[in-house]
Amino acid sequence: MKKIIVSFLLAAAAISFTGCAKYAPSGANDANKRYFDAWMQVHHPDAKPSGLGIYIIEDEPGSGNAVVSEGGYVQIDYVTTDLEGNISTYTDVETAKQLGKYTEGNYYGPKFQTTMKGTLPIGFLQALTGMKIGGHRKVIVPSWLISYEDFDAAEDYLAKSTSASNTIYDIKVTDYTTDIEGWQIHKIGEYFQDNGNIFDGMTAADSLKGHEGFYYKRLMPIKDTTSFPKDTSIYINYTGRLLDGTVFDTTDERLAKDSGIWSSARTYEPVKINWGENYTDLTMGSNSSSVITGFALTLWQMRPMEKGVGVFYSNYGYQYSGSGSSIPGYAPLIFEIEIVEKPED
Repeated sequence: MKKIIVSFLLAAAAISFTGCAKYAPSGANDANKRYFDAWMQVHHPDAKPSGLGIYIIEDEPGSGNAVVSEGGYVQIDYVTTDLEGNISTYTDVETAKQLGKYTEGNYYGPKFQTTMKGTLPIGFLQALTGMKIGGHRKVIVPSWLISYEDFDAAEDYLAKSTSASNTIYDIKVTDYTTDIEGWQIHKIGEYFQDNGNIFDGMTAADSLKGHEGFYYKRLMPIKDTTSFPKDTSIYINYTGRLLDGTVFDTTDERLAKDSGIWSSARTYEPVKINWGENYTDLTMGSNSSSVITGFALTLWQMRPMEKGVGVFYSNYGYQYSGSGSSIPGYAPLIFEIEIVEKPED
């Protein structure tokens, strides 16, 4: 009964709107706009549009730096829904659990988005612009502004056909920077301070010469200082973590189970590394799979039967895209590696 009443009100509002409006849009989104305006009249009759036609219905200002629309990187927690309240995307663990979609081992938390035009829908970008670190905003964006194109006027968006849906963004800004590499290096420095028992005075300035953003720490004295000859095969155990300690990959079966990433399709044992003339030549396994640069650089510092840890920013890892559901974009990574004897067949 409630849905029938709401539908009646929307229809009535649409008739009222079309009967008294001074401007009747002409374009591919005529019907979409009539429905959207009618919905707004019913649910948020006092809301006023801003920018190209978004509606900010909640706005709690933060106290940090403001987000600008060009050239920055904003770290946000967000939930998106349609006008009926159906959740489509989210970043937080609470929403995942609420929906019954929580998966142990997945990354939940704020993610970076670039604020350059063309990288985000224009309506989402307008929703973010002007927010400050620590701020919260709820914004309704009509379907025609869920577009990556860049026009000067709202009418230009209305004239373009779209298959997108009207979207409500619930956004919290947790950080913002115009220097994403420097931000990561700073976070690595904080990680060293918090784990001084392991890194023993290392700072963000102690990166490997010629490889800014990459760091290596030996975890045990070495007896053999000679490197491996090319065309050698060595065997290693390893564990990969985010800076917050979350394990996303390991050869340790017990640790994989404790971290919620165990898979029955995988064999947990030392893996083969195929050596080469340079770190860029290193590959993994019998299929000679490529490895990310930071992992290869970590191995390149190591000597026979050594244990060490490499820490590096995302330029040596998965960069802006991250990897799967466990590694977000622009994430510094940690790999603890131990060179071991070849497993018995």
